Order: sequence, then structure tokens, then C-alpha cells
Amino acid sequence: MSDDPLLRPAEPTPQPPAHQQGEGVRVGRLLGVPVYLKPSWLLVALVITVLFAPLVRNSTGLAGGAYAVALTFAVLLLLSVLVHELAHAVVARLTGTPATHIVLDLWGGHTAFARDSSTPARAALVAAAGPVANLVLALAVRPFVAATERGDVSRLLLVATAYANLVVALFNALPGAPLDGGRVLEALVWRLTGDRLRAATVAGWAGRGVALTVAVVAVGGLLADRLRLPSAVWLLLIAGMLAQGAGAALAGVAWLRRAARADPGTLLRPAVSVPSGASVADALLAVARDQARAVVLLDVYGRPTAVVDERAAGQVPPAQAEQVRAAAVAEALVEGAVLDVRETGAAFIARLQSVPAPRYAVLDGAERVVGVLEWDDVARFVAEPT
Repeated sequence: MSDDPLLRPAEPTPQPPAHQQGEGVRVGRLLGVPVYLKPSWLLVALVITVLFAPLVRNSTGLAGGAYAVALTFAVLLLLSVLVHELAHAVVARLTGTPATHIVLDLWGGHTAFARDSSTPARAALVAAAGPVANLVLALAVRPFVAATERGDVSRLLLVATAYANLVVALFNALPGAPLDGGRVLEALVWRLTGDRLRAATVAGWAGRGVALTVAVVAVGGLLADRLRLPSAVWLLLIAGMLAQGAGAALAGVAWLRRAARADPGTLLRPAVSVPSGASVADALLAVARDQARAVVLLDVYGRPTAVVDERAAGQVPPAQAEQVRAAAVAEALVEGAVLDVRETGAAFIARLQSVPAPRYAVLDGAERVVGVLEWDDVARFVAEPT
């Protein structure tokens, strides 16, 4: 499944870019894209091995070796998922949205991108690439199946791999987030309406519908004795995963709608600027004169370099305020933590995420300090219900 960062915020509040922390164990790099394997895949391998081993015994007559063959199938399935994600990555690179990494995990995998697709057509192409790759794999295996004999281990593995790739392709083509078919649906609605957030909302609700359908099929099949208990339980787990993914997509839309209302002009604390060589007394006097709530220190070039810590400044005895420099009770700004008060909405949030910092100096059009913006204040604003 593809993974579009525009519609998949890691948290319901703005966060610094999350690289590969917590993505699992790096197992290599393919086509320039790092590949990570999460330990949760081992659980999938165990389940597949246990469920597939009886079929191996019945089809080939193997006894102890059945589990080794079943484990081989689990590895082949993992490679099929890798091909699926690599297809996303390749098409994404061709359409100008390079992948940052691939993660293989409990439910298959996902590909993360440096930025979102710029057009509906490009988004649809990237999403469709995965299922198409699995379909091509399923068809490519067929000639090799014909060259084997019934009862051969190789034939069983080839048939199972072809069938699994066909199922993966068809399942991922279902029209609902977070599946690839949901991304294609989103791109279509985006193209028709011109509103990507509305398109993502449609895909999210469609995903919930797909999850409900899978759950109904699982329960109905079990009650009608058409599905065995392990298969029904597996389908219910998949339905739960789909419901969670669809919910996350809808939460992402809500997050972006709130972020679009973000405005540094309304969130900042009014501030006054003083030279870095000013004393604490000078800073306090400037605050009182301009009725400000924060003090920003400027370097010799007039650039914001630090913000005076109110608590530390308040602990300086009045008799010593003239002798203590404001820089001694200030916290340095992270390099680049300077915002333009005129930048709002998604561009404003993107700017914050590109330079993660606890606080920012805010300048007006004339490059004058007008305030200090706290990251936590922005996070609380974006997290508020609409």
C-alpha cells in the first residue's frame, strides 16, 4: 500500500518529520530506497507456516519437511509484498515524488514518500502500481507452473505464490482507504471535484465500508460453514486493520482542515526586540513600554538569536538587573526558527515541520520582530475539534 504524507500525519498534532525511527530493522537498500523489516512480520511468517504446512503434507506427502516448505512460501510472499512496494517507489520516482523508505510489517508493508503527488493522475499511477505489479507476478508464474508435475514441491510453491499475488492484487484494488484502490478512488474524486480533502474523506468512508464488508463476509462465511475458524478470524483481523486505516485517513483530513486555519498572527505572543548586549533591566523596560509578553534578542546584524526566559529574568534581583545581560537569561533559537507573520495555513504548518523547534521568532513584512510563537500553542490549536 502507498503512504501519502499529506493524508497521513503521524499524530493528531503537528510533529517534526519522523524519519525511520521505530520502522524496524534495516535489511538493505533497493533502487536507492532503504528497506526495513518490522519484527511483527515474524508473527505473519509463523501463522503462514502453521496454516500452510498441512496443505504441503497433503499435496506432496512430506512430513517434517512440510514446515520448511511452508516457511519458504512465507518468504516468497514477503518478496511479493516487497515487489508491490518497490513498484510504488519506482512509479513515484518517475512522477516526481521519490520514496524515502519501505517498511515490511504485519499487514504487508507501506512506502513513504518525501512529498505528496502533485496531481490526481500522478497519485493514481503511484497507487495503482502496487496491485499491477502483483498481477504481473501472478501471470509470470503460470508458465513455470506448467513445466512442473503434480505433487512436486516446486509446483505447490509456484501455484501458491501465483494465487497469493492474485489475491493481494485484487484485495489492494478494493476502493477504500488505506488500500491502493482507495488512493485511486481518492485521485478520481480529487480530479472531479478539485478538492483533495473532500476526496480523501470519500476514500476514508469508503474504506470503512470495505472494512464492514470484509467483517460481514467473515462472520457470514463462518456461520454458513463456508469458512473455517482460522480463515474467519484472519478476515476479521484484516477488517479491523482496514477500519483503523480508514479512521486514520479521516482523522488526517480533520487534522489538515484544522491546520488550514492556523495563523501565526493569532497564535503568537506579542514580543519586543532588544540588542543581545542589552541588560535585563533594558529588556523589562522594553516589555513595559510596548506592553509585550516576550523579549527577542537580536545579533549585531539585527537577526533574532534568542528569547529571554521569563522565569530566569524574574529571578534576577532588581538591584542587579542593570548589570546582568539579558543574554544570560535567554534561550537560543534553533537555527532557522524564524517565521513570517503573513504565512498561514498549510504553508505555515509545513514551515514549522521543516524547522522543528520549541519556539520561533515571528517577523512582519519589514523584518521586524512582532512576536514569539510556541510550538505547543500551535499543537494545541491544531488538536482542537473543529
